[in-house]
Formats: sequence, structure tokens, C-alpha cells
Amino acid sequence: MNIRLTALVAIGLTLAGCSTINNATVSDQKLKERAAFALGTNAEAITISNRSNEGLRINFTATTGKRTSQCYVTSTPSVIGVVTSDAICSGGGAHKGAGQCNALLKAAGRC
Repeated sequence: MNIRLTALVAIGLTLAGCSTINNATVSDQKLKERAAFALGTNAEAITISNRSNEGLRINFTATTGKRTSQCYVTSTPSVIGVVTSDAICSGGGAHKGAGQCNALLKAAGRC
């Protein structure tokens, strides 16, 4: 019984430590690069704000021009270092340029 309790406490402390390390090791520059790829722009055009840590997931707001998107990445420590996923972003993702306007975007009122 004591071995199981000790193992559960050790696992819990390890996971808590990983989430703290995760937030400290993923820079705003890396978030900009990941968000820029997801939003189809360059990293210099992105501003990161409202960053929060939820364990292995980092939530943030990416702003480029007048477009604001809610994004997140997941990041896990591994043998080769910290591995960060691509950004998943929602909101403001469609451009209103004529080259990207199609029937579906027109129906949604996005162009």
C-alpha cells in the first residue's frame, strides 16, 4: 500500500515539475514562429499576449494586424530536449483577399 502511494506521489510531482519546465522553456519567439505558420504569415508580424500554462498545453493570443486568433501548442520534455507541437489557432483565420475567396468563404460572409 505504501509503495503505491509513494509511486503516485512521485508521478504527480514529476508531472507538476514538467508543466513548470514546459512554460519556462517555450519562448515567445517559438510561439510566434508556430502561430505564424498556422496563420500563414511571418513571425515578425505576430504579437503574443495572454499566455497561460495548462500543464503540457500553452494557450496564447496571436495578433497580426487587426486579426486576433486564440492559439495553443503542446510541449513535452524528451530525451532530445523540449518538443513543441505546431500551433492550433481559431478565430480570424480567413483573409479577406480576393485570391482566397471561394464559395464557402462567401457563404460564411468572410470575403
